[in-house]
Amino acid sequence: MQYSLIIGQDNIKKHLKQIAESNQISHGYIFEGPKGTGKFDMAKIFAQSILCKIKGPEPCEICSSCIKANSGNHPDIQYLDLQEDSIKRQDIDSILNKIYTKPYESDRKIFIINESQKMTVQAANAFLKTLEEPPEDTIIILITTNINLLLPTIASRCQYFRFEEISFNEIQRILITDFNSSESEAILLAGYSKGILQRAINIKNKTFDLLTLRNQVLEIIDELMDGGRFTSFKFEKYFDQNKEHIEEIIEIMMIWFRDVLFYKADLKEKIINIDKIEWVIKHSKKANNIKCAEIYGHLQMTYEDINNNSNFKYAIDHLLFKIQEVRHG
Repeated sequence: MQYSLIIGQDNIKKHLKQIAESNQISHGYIFEGPKGTGKFDMAKIFAQSILCKIKGPEPCEICSSCIKANSGNHPDIQYLDLQEDSIKRQDIDSILNKIYTKPYESDRKIFIINESQKMTVQAANAFLKTLEEPPEDTIIILITTNINLLLPTIASRCQYFRFEEISFNEIQRILITDFNSSESEAILLAGYSKGILQRAINIKNKTFDLLTLRNQVLEIIDELMDGGRFTSFKFEKYFDQNKEHIEEIIEIMMIWFRDVLFYKADLKEKIINIDKIEWVIKHSKKANNIKCAEIYGHLQMTYEDINNNSNFKYAIDHLLFKIQEVRHG
């Protein structure tokens, strides 16, 4: 693999190339960022470049080390990539046992731990002891979505790289040039991508049918904006039944009310739900700017509360109460 396979993250690529070429390699690295931003693939390419027999900024792809790394069978690149809720002490112990052995074929050995924020306290403490005094030939790459969930003493011993979402315009461009999207489709997909190209592709391919979910949510908003019987029980039930997608539901509502505000401000070029422009126009006539902005603000606070693991029922009840208050105030 080479760095060109990863979209964006140009500054990180530049730094990692410099590290590999200079051979000034630290014992610990942290790659932090949202899911889908290329952290795991970047770690694999970085590891491959460090062990490449033809020393340079990128893997040569032709030496025996690169061939083994590409096949996932390099004995000196070890992965801990569990699809479980936590990384337990015994999982870390299996890595620690290998850390204190000599490399098989290279002058270094590299350990990549995905979702490292899932380490239990016991696992993290055991891991910390090794990170404090790692063997000279050992490199550890921790991949995480949230560095704040790692022990500060672990984070402080690692070189840190922050992976950012890809810009709206870049995702839109890629969808049009590489995935045959129309301009209107690309705008819609990029708007709901959260800055993650793979998410936009999944929506396009209906791996995750966000557009169907959006249409359901718009029916709810339509009833609200039409001034019909807005019953908290009805919508609370819908939110509860779709609890696993609550973040997406709240985000859809936020984007919708933002689109309405953009239309009212004559900023039509910023509208994401361009395929539903008739609904945007309809709703823009039914609520003033202040009410739309207030509802958007309450949605934003609810989104943050849910992301911070607040009580789900309380967060939704409070949101529905506030929307009613704004709508009938």
